[in-house]
Amino acid sequence: MTEVQTLASTKQGRIWTAVAVVFLCGLLVGIVATKAYDDYQQQQKWEKGLAGLKPRVMNHLTRELHLSAEQQRAIEPILTQAERELLHLRIAQQPQVDVTVAKTTEALKPQLTLQQQSKLDELTGKLQRRWDSDREYVRGLLETHAKDRPASPMEP
Repeated sequence: MTEVQTLASTKQGRIWTAVAVVFLCGLLVGIVATKAYDDYQQQQKWEKGLAGLKPRVMNHLTRELHLSAEQQRAIEPILTQAERELLHLRIAQQPQVDVTVAKTTEALKPQLTLQQQSKLDELTGKLQRRWDSDREYVRGLLETHAKDRPASPMEP
């Protein structure tokens, strides 16, 4: 093999190595970006709380069952009724949940450092804000439901 052929072969090997490195870097960036996007989506679902439940269920059913537009329109009131019933259960149980979370948080604190306690307080605060948002959402639904419902002759 001549020196020119050796140089050409080496140069070609470097080019293929560079292509492989670029491909692997792109693959790695794609994996990291996909994970970050998935984490972001999960956080958005968490932050929407109860307000995002019915749309998520509808999207899931539509996708998994391949629902037609007509089926979606027929299913929507059923999901609305189920949402109301679940929200009533949630409202009824929330005071007990609040007590359990507060008790658990206080029981955890002696096992944690001051920095960890501060972080736990931050996490508990986030949870409380989400629940407050959920309560506002429920109040709005109940008010809408009360406005939409015709008054019975027995009501003042």
